[in-house]
Amino acid sequence: MKFDIILNQVIVLFIIMIAGIAAGKGGIITDGAAKKLSELLLYVTSPMMILGSFFFEYSRDKLLDALLVFALGSLFFVLTIILSKVLFNRYDEKKKPILRFAAVFSNCGFIGLPIMKALFGNDGVFYGSFYSIAYNIFIWTFGVAIFSERKGEKRTVETLKKVLLNPAIIAVYIGLAVFVLRVPVPGAVKEAVDHIGNMTLPLSMLIVGSSISTVKIKTLFNDFKVYYISIIRLIAVPLLAYFLLRFAGLPVMPVSIVITALAMPAAANTTIFSSLYDRDAVFASKVVTFSTMLSIVTVPLIVSLL
Repeated sequence: MKFDIILNQVIVLFIIMIAGIAAGKGGIITDGAAKKLSELLLYVTSPMMILGSFFFEYSRDKLLDALLVFALGSLFFVLTIILSKVLFNRYDEKKKPILRFAAVFSNCGFIGLPIMKALFGNDGVFYGSFYSIAYNIFIWTFGVAIFSERKGEKRTVETLKKVLLNPAIIAVYIGLAVFVLRVPVPGAVKEAVDHIGNMTLPLSMLIVGSSISTVKIKTLFNDFKVYYISIIRLIAVPLLAYFLLRFAGLPVMPVSIVITALAMPAAANTTIFSSLYDRDAVFASKVVTFSTMLSIVTVPLIVSLL
């Protein structure tokens, strides 16, 4: 059953991605249009998806477990950031940020949350949302930083402010206030936020598909770096988490959520950020596409360990 659930989620993504490929091949989504769609996703739909993840009730026990998910997720972001520095620092400036980003950030939202819901029910979404909070904090700080830095550049306080005050992080601030203070949210507001946030999945896959439309499919299989990062992303990182957490005496659910999130393929934002910051978007598309294809096999295997 788990394999069928995961396979179904991946097939859904591929169908949307194929539509993006067709739109790219047909000239509907041009390079300029893809960049504007990327901006729409990163600055509008993604923040709404984040905000909407805070609109749920909680109990004290669930809150404590959810905070553990956040803490463990943050810990593994730090560990994978260090690991990515060691593994990929020798690569050229066009590919290094892509490799580091893909090693650190999985597709824990677009693929991960639906799989968590299917495996663990509504509790999976609840706990997964707290992992997503850590994900968004790190992606909009470390993620932006590695793509925006240039050799010899110095990071200023002003740059740090821009990173910390972007729309996604502001959505986290607002969401935390609503969550902690238990502010009642009108149904119409919830529905509007959900509708906008729900655009994120199809929009991101259309963008990835349009980028793939510029790639010759056979080139997906002739670049060793694509294989290398996919193995790190899909096998090494989740297995590291499994052996560190599974026998640590921690509650089963938080550990299962973190390992499931880490087992997902490279984040779609790998391609989107590459496009926004003028890095090798074609290579990024290869990484996202190949790791997603390979995840059909690896994710069920990792999840079966839980």
